[in-house]
Amino acid sequence: MHSPPQFRHATPEDAAALAAFGAQAFADTYRELSDAQEIADYVAEHFQPEVMAGVILDTTCTVLLAWVDEQLAGYAIVKVEPAPDCVAGPAPIHLWRIYLGEGFIGRGLGAALMHEVHAVARRRGAQTLWLGVYDRNVRAVAFYERFGFAQVGGQEFLFGGQIYIDPVYAAAVRPPELKEAC
Repeated sequence: MHSPPQFRHATPEDAAALAAFGAQAFADTYRELSDAQEIADYVAEHFQPEVMAGVILDTTCTVLLAWVDEQLAGYAIVKVEPAPDCVAGPAPIHLWRIYLGEGFIGRGLGAALMHEVHAVARRRGAQTLWLGVYDRNVRAVAFYERFGFAQVGGQEFLFGGQIYIDPVYAAAVRPPELKEAC
């Protein structure tokens, strides 16, 4: 039996642990969907401690860490940046990344982390959450749809030297009283 998850904002001291966790979570998520070398190249570029430290220190980003029994179990990054034109909802904010460790999928931690994402969005004055997702990542697509996200368009994503058009999903930021409805 696991303790309830604990959430906190990342600090620069978390950069190395977040980089290692993020690299593993990314590789686990895409290992059946993409070329192993392309995954390794992407991880080497995007999940280094200095890169993650820069994200943590970036004032446009909020990096949430989810801990279970003193183990990093997941994270989310919410980023203030312009939304693609297809996102029509008011005051949008980008759910840039959300990942769980493989051993924590299917235990309700994703829902709890998504509730925290909505809380961050509310604190930042956002009314719309948007994200891009790889369409072959059907588990993620189903998760987002359970939380009211609907496809509104697409955007370019560079991976493995190729440009893909990832679906863009958007949803209204939920008020706090809807926490239990998720």
